[in-house]
Amino acid sequence: MKGQALKRGDQVPQLKTDSARLLELVPMHNAAIRIETSPDGLVVWVPIAQPFWMRSLLRFVLPFRKEKGIALDVIGREVFEACDGNRNVEAIIEEFAKRHKIRFFDAKQSVTTFLRWLLERKIIVLVLGPMEQV
Repeated sequence: MKGQALKRGDQVPQLKTDSARLLELVPMHNAAIRIETSPDGLVVWVPIAQPFWMRSLLRFVLPFRKEKGIALDVIGREVFEACDGNRNVEAIIEEFAKRHKIRFFDAKQSVTTFLRWLLERKIIVLVLGPMEQV
């Protein structure tokens, strides 16, 4: 299953108990997001799931946003752009530590916290190995 996204029914790796397996996962951008770049920074637009009651006639009466914009600062943009589907979490942490001249442990704490934040907002997904170009 290396290089494949998880599907319903697939065995999910035990992320909380095995940090070594977490470092092997490969983060990549969610295909549903839209990215806007500007001189000031980067904005990631994430689709908002509409509740069932908004799919009916109420959508004509009540305005409802279809996506939510999240602005990333310079460091957030750096980590987000590193989530390209080619590097695993460990490689991203090593590059971050080298670029900012900090210890691996400190970089690991910062990067994994930010990656968790991106995952919670469905901006990135984790796959088991590098994605092959089709």
